[in-house]
Amino acid sequence: MYQLFYPKRDTTLYEQYKTKNTGIDPILELTKIASGSPANGIIALNTYNTRILIDFGDQITTISASVSSGDIGANSKFYLNLRAIDSADIPITYSLEAYAVSQSWVNGTGNEADIPITTNGASWQYRTSEDVGTEWLTSGYANGSTGSSGVTTVGGGTWYTGSGASQSFNYQTPDIRMDVTNIVREWISGSFVNNGFIIKRPISEESSADPYGSLKFFGKDTHTIYVPRLEAAWDNSDLSGTGSYTEISSDSYVLNFKNIRKEYFADGRAKFRIAVRPEFPDKSYVTSSFYLTDNRLPTSSFYSVKDTVTNETIIPYDTSATRISCDANGNYIDLRLNTFQPERYYKFALKIEKDGGDDVQIHDDGFYFKVTR
Repeated sequence: MYQLFYPKRDTTLYEQYKTKNTGIDPILELTKIASGSPANGIIALNTYNTRILIDFGDQITTISASVSSGDIGANSKFYLNLRAIDSADIPITYSLEAYAVSQSWVNGTGNEADIPITTNGASWQYRTSEDVGTEWLTSGYANGSTGSSGVTTVGGGTWYTGSGASQSFNYQTPDIRMDVTNIVREWISGSFVNNGFIIKRPISEESSADPYGSLKFFGKDTHTIYVPRLEAAWDNSDLSGTGSYTEISSDSYVLNFKNIRKEYFADGRAKFRIAVRPEFPDKSYVTSSFYLTDNRLPTSSFYSVKDTVTNETIIPYDTSATRISCDANGNYIDLRLNTFQPERYYKFALKIEKDGGDDVQIHDDGFYFKVTR
């Protein structure tokens, strides 16, 4: 099962412009400017970095309550997702890190292009605003947190050192899908107060002489569907009915959804029933139509969900969280529709593995549905 959650606020902290706030800018930016390299047509005299703050707010409370009630699996994995909009001058190999922010901060109403700059929210120097003057701590960190360690300028947030997550990139798309399970579990347990994530490069990369280029991601205020999200993924598959059906043995078979509707409400939940039969059944003498008898899919069958316009994968294949179930009524997919942005069309893609994974077939034609408000 997958459940997606969306952020309440986000902003970029710019070391080069230490009081600038960009709390409603649609773009989040990770940029490393090395001393002596060109930046905006000017040779930088010092090394500067940017860092990203992103907070899911009361969504974390919802997750905690859902785990306690069993509505979300206790062994769930959590993934932080940001979709890249642009990258420039990045190296072939690099790493990104995420930590739990250890101090509260104010989102602000600034944009990156504001002239003069907006200073009424979190910036590299201040966690509230320049007017209030509440700076990020430089000493006395609570509960093992650290921060305010800018390469050139003191500031840039504070975070819990024991909460780190990371993702390495090597000849890969710069999209972030980072396993942040340990951070979310610290919030759920109450060990850390939830002030959101800080996303940054490792200090070795921030402080090196290498430029590392620019990564830009869609933020909460984007006017696209590529809003950052937090995934909760856990195995709730039901295989109790597998003994009541014969596994499909034919290499050529027909799949269809028995009960798929054109539209579903976003606050609903649905079981999508799947029928499977051989495309060319063997001839036999029976007293009822062969087409009234369902087979079942192999237990190593999985689904994903894509946006039909952009072809973006909303729910990826996962060997536990998206396993197709089978109960007394046959195969089905259990889907929480509040995971999806409303007024959009989606489609299922099914991955069927047979013969221990040696035979893999993908089916992604015709299985469409719309989520409405």
